[in-house]
Amino acid sequence: MISSFGRPRRAAIHLLGCLLLIGAPLAADTAVESRPSTAKSGHLYLVSVGVGDPDNITVRAQKTLAEADIVFGMEGTRERFADLLQGKETYEAGHGLFRPMHRQSKPESREGTPAALNQGDSGDVRRQRREQERPRLEAQARQVIREAVAAGKTVAVLDNGDPTIYAPHTGYLTEFADLNPTVIPGLSSFNAANAALGRAITQGEHSRSVILTRTPGDPLDAARLDNLETLAKSRSTLVFFTMRSKFSEFVDQLKAHYPGETPIAIVAHAGYRQDEQVITATLDTILERVGGEKLPFEHLIYVGDFLK
Repeated sequence: MISSFGRPRRAAIHLLGCLLLIGAPLAADTAVESRPSTAKSGHLYLVSVGVGDPDNITVRAQKTLAEADIVFGMEGTRERFADLLQGKETYEAGHGLFRPMHRQSKPESREGTPAALNQGDSGDVRRQRREQERPRLEAQARQVIREAVAAGKTVAVLDNGDPTIYAPHTGYLTEFADLNPTVIPGLSSFNAANAALGRAITQGEHSRSVILTRTPGDPLDAARLDNLETLAKSRSTLVFFTMRSKFSEFVDQLKAHYPGETPIAIVAHAGYRQDEQVITATLDTILERVGGEKLPFEHLIYVGDFLK
């Protein structure tokens, strides 16, 4: 009886062992197939390297550049951060690509400009060269960026300050919106200028509000809902992002809406420790303070009673 029952039991055990041996490679294959893919996912970043001196770059921007395979940037920016871009594939980012460009008025001509302020642009020649290069650079960017992201590579477009305020590369965000680009924020000229002034800009005598805007210069500005007249009525502190404005005409426009004793400040080259300069006065005295000096390409203008 013992032997008759032992044979079928041993047969069952043998059959079970065979099934386990057959199933083992199948389980292993299944495990391999269920592993997550390790393929690198491509991505596009718009990276601010800050404003002013190179050490104003953020840690997050440094990490993003370290991971980037391909970098687009304007020549000066690429030169400033050459050490971070070693070994990477680099391209010219252009200026104002993928967005309509408006003609800007010529800068006001002034004589006797001191070295501390006179670091402006080279004028119409540079702008004409940019327009001639635009079609080639846009075509190059479209091809390189789309092919790179599709191949799983990381692409970084370098910008300065706040990439969404008065910035030259916001067109990349609209052109490549389908790639879901990520913006890496950076130190803005607004932040740097606030530090240079060393004042609490939200603690004015009569105002606690701050409005960031741009100097009027477009013929359509007067018809806009947020024209200078409308903004001035609030008596909020106004901060003007400006580059090529005609300063004397701008002061006349301000005096049409503000009393002559209203404080005004100019912060030039914010974020550059060696070149940063602050001029404070009133609307009645600012032109005398500036004198014959030509305002630089990089400057912000503050109007508000927090300067008292």
